[in-house]
Amino acid sequence: MTKKILFNATPTEKRAALLENDKVVELVVERPDHFRLVGNIYRGKVTSILPGIQAAFIDIGLDKCAFLHATDVDPSLLLDAGDELMERYTGYDSSKRRRIARIPIEKVLTVGQEILVQVTKEPISTKGPKVTTQISLAGRFLVLVPDTDFIGVSKKTSDIKKRARLKKLISQIKPRGVGFIVRTIGLQVSETEFVKEIHMLIDAWKQAQEEALSGSGPKLVYMELGITTQVIRDLFSENVTEVYADQDDDYQEILNYLKVLSPDLCKRVIRYDEKVPLFDRFNIEKDLDRLLKRKVWLRSGGYILIDRTEALVAIDVNTGRNVGKSNLEETIFKTNLDAAAEICRQLRLRDIGGLIVVDFIDMRSADNRRKIENAMRKAMELDPTAASMTGLSKFGLMEITRKRVRPELQEFFTNVCPVCEGLGWVFSPETVISRIDRDLKRSDFHAPSVKLSVHPAVSAYMLKDGEQMKRRLEKEHKYQLMIETDEELDQDEYNIVPDKRANRKEEQRD
Repeated sequence: MTKKILFNATPTEKRAALLENDKVVELVVERPDHFRLVGNIYRGKVTSILPGIQAAFIDIGLDKCAFLHATDVDPSLLLDAGDELMERYTGYDSSKRRRIARIPIEKVLTVGQEILVQVTKEPISTKGPKVTTQISLAGRFLVLVPDTDFIGVSKKTSDIKKRARLKKLISQIKPRGVGFIVRTIGLQVSETEFVKEIHMLIDAWKQAQEEALSGSGPKLVYMELGITTQVIRDLFSENVTEVYADQDDDYQEILNYLKVLSPDLCKRVIRYDEKVPLFDRFNIEKDLDRLLKRKVWLRSGGYILIDRTEALVAIDVNTGRNVGKSNLEETIFKTNLDAAAEICRQLRLRDIGGLIVVDFIDMRSADNRRKIENAMRKAMELDPTAASMTGLSKFGLMEITRKRVRPELQEFFTNVCPVCEGLGWVFSPETVISRIDRDLKRSDFHAPSVKLSVHPAVSAYMLKDGEQMKRRLEKEHKYQLMIETDEELDQDEYNIVPDKRANRKEEQRD
């Protein structure tokens, strides 16, 4: 599988796209007024503690307080409380720095206390960011874990000898008092590259500590890398054959970062300066235009529908135009197989997280069901974001959970519709007229004429067929209806007021 990374920047937006076999599978977007927070370290102040949900709210200097759960509290915060408390709630092993979900948070934190926290989840909708006190600094090959001597190796390798060799190597070159985890991309690098990054990460941690000790009150003490360097750090592996950047700043930033850690990769970085825009050159702009569409067509002629609710994302698979040739079961299987690959791609591309329920088309063959499950697992293995999935239920449903650390691209690119308020539907003209009918029945205007302002679609419905609906309402409610079309109104909005001109005419007659 060939991979490419594209960087496109304008004054209003910076985008990074990962292509696999020339098809976009991941998109990262950053805007001047919307920087990412995940990875940032803050000195925060505890504003409230909620024992009922075992959580605390931390002021880190942003508009909304951050949320800290008891399971994300570093055990080292308890060291001042004494060994008896530690043993009572945890049986804490300091050498392994074990998480401590059972410790009551009110025993750990106090209101007004200042602590270091790191953002693990972006603010989403009305919720503030989620934070942890278990600080870590990610590098290209390693992750630094302060205040511990723990050494870990990525779970992507099950080679016991390789894991042991890497652990021994890191233990020999790292200083005391800090731990490291070898990332997947670091499984093949040399000792020299490890040494360089260890020095870089330790220097960054020392600067963060110095910043945290200066002054008082909530403040940012360490900012995560910008989108350009962050994407290179996390996605630029040996499988990436080319990296394109269409701006000098990004091009130089990439080279400067690679020269320190992986100078051999610099030759794969290309400064793109053709007239055709970069994303158009690789034919991915159309893919991105369809990014928020509810319906996604498949190569087989079938399609999937993607719908979000408050609790989950529902994905429905349909045969669509794929009518097959002779065998219904084979047609359904091919549609489901095609959908499996596209669903996994869309999860990555749209950055969908949380609970996802996929409704595959029912298959009678147990062998075909197993093939679809295997296809989904194989496609999900390509996703770097942590995820898990169930097998197909007897109803053809598959449940997927995918880690959600930032808003989906749909939330990033769009606002909730002010007309339907996220429902996705508006009242039909027939329903609006039924509501008008009920309001007229409740009214007591003491006037022979009423002015009714409605949307053009509602007005057209009332006046069709020789104003049949209008005359019916007039007869029922004993009012003369003066219908006024108002394009400023939404389709399900209307105004009913007495006709003042009619009232004046009645007074003149008297």
